Amino acid sequence: MKLLIIFLITFWLNIQALWAGDRLVGYYYPVPNNVESYKARMRVNAKTNRSSRNSLVKMISNEFLNKSYTPRFTIFTIGPHLEELVIVSMIKDYLDTTYRARALLESLKTIVQRAPLVKETKPGLLLNFFDYMKILGFRKITVSDGDKFSYQIVLR
Repeated sequence: MKLLIIFLITFWLNIQALWAGDRLVGYYYPVPNNVESYKARMRVNAKTNRSSRNSLVKMISNEFLNKSYTPRFTIFTIGPHLEELVIVSMIKDYLDTTYRARALLESLKTIVQRAPLVKETKPGLLLNFFDYMKILGFRKITVSDGDKFSYQIVLR
């Protein structure tokens, strides 16, 4: 009976992932525990493209690779137009709650603010990390502990 229940739960989770249309579930991260939709206060910058998103991720990666300690997470873009940002913990029990994931994302805002396309926004606007990601053309952000937890934000 336990085996049947485990099979049904596993089957249901896989079907749920297929319905969501997320082909990356099970490869880069587990089925998201929490999926949010965020209506950004900014629009995509007309100059943004695949290269600008890739440059931003390189800028964030270099910021952490140049530290004297090993990075706690890896960050990369995926999708044909690199419109999906993925952050995966490289350390056990790190980024394993929605609150820790949100805190990391907001802490990355200071790095993102230095991106050339973001610098073009009006000074004095109180924008958060998700608004900046929208300016750069990202559509989805996923943060995972690399094991059982993932948190996903769909930017509208």
